[in-house]
Order: sequence, then C-alpha cells, then structure tokens
Amino acid sequence: MGADELNLMKETQALRKTIAAWAADPEWSLLCRYDLLRLKPPRSQGDLWFRRAKNMLARLGLARPHLTKYSWLPTLKHALPGGNSNVLLIWAMGVEQDDLREACDGFLKRIDAESSKVPVLVTDCADFAYFSRLQWLVEYVPELNGDGPSYRARKLQYLAWRYRDALVVPASAGKACETDWNEVMEMEMKR
Repeated sequence: MGADELNLMKETQALRKTIAAWAADPEWSLLCRYDLLRLKPPRSQGDLWFRRAKNMLARLGLARPHLTKYSWLPTLKHALPGGNSNVLLIWAMGVEQDDLREACDGFLKRIDAESSKVPVLVTDCADFAYFSRLQWLVEYVPELNGDGPSYRARKLQYLAWRYRDALVVPASAGKACETDWNEVMEMEMKR
C-alpha cells in the first residue's frame, strides 16, 4: 500500500466520519420549513391526528418535527440513469479550479463504465460553464458574509443530511490510480 493510497484512505474515512456526524444532527427547523410536501393533506384521519400530536410534542421539544418522507432523486431530467442508481457524492470543498477539473475528468472516465453511479458534486468553485457540460447535479456552496449563523455551515450540514445514504468520496479520488479507486469504492462507511 503506497503513501498516496494511505492518504486517500485516511482522507476518505475522515470525510465520511465528518459527514455522518453532520447528518446525525440536522437542523430540523430548516428541514421542516422547506419540506415541500408538508402542506399536502394527510391520507386519513389517523394521519391527521398523528401529525397534530407530533407537532405538539415537537413544540415542547420532546420529539422531532414532522418531515414528509419522499425519495430524493439527484438526477437531472436530461441525464436520467436507467434502473436503480446509487449516489456518488464528490466532496470538493476548497479544491482549486484546475485541480477540480482534473479530478472531474478522472471521475468521468470511471463513472461511464459504472452507469449505476449518479455523481453529485459539492463545491465552492464557481466554474458553472464546465459543470454544465458534466451533466451532474452540482451543489454550489458559496461563502456569504452577514450576521447570524454561517450560511456555508448550515448548507453543508443540510447536504450531509440530504445525501446521508450516498457513497462519499473526496475530489482527490478522481485523480487516484485504478487500485486506489477500487479500494475507496469498496470501503465501508463507518457510522
């Protein structure tokens, strides 16, 4: 095992551990505020009473707020994968533009062979012309100044929760050799 492979493994494990910690403690008020299906009427009278009771317990701080369960498809309409797909979350926060382009080219070569992987790129790099050619979902996380809690921190925590079931890899995995790539893809996510 080479030094680069060891560094990639440690980087991947640390990243997955951080994202799992963020996903375990989401900002429930934010999730409920932007839950698009929360205003949809309940299917039965029992669902209505359950939702009211849960809202009362949530206001008292005794339970988590109601959040509608619905599937999240990270695909674009013009790039729908066939069959079952797995999300490959590419974490590229703080990566320079040229390094990110090189890593994305590496991911493109490997993901084409595996059509079941749907890449989602999380980045703070504003290279939108290049990203549109990738046909990937790109979660752009800018640094915004202002009063109150950090927008970036809140959005990163939200994205960690949203993609909690995804396979997370750092951007450096795109530049890894074939054996390192296979090792990272086979790593179990430790919770």
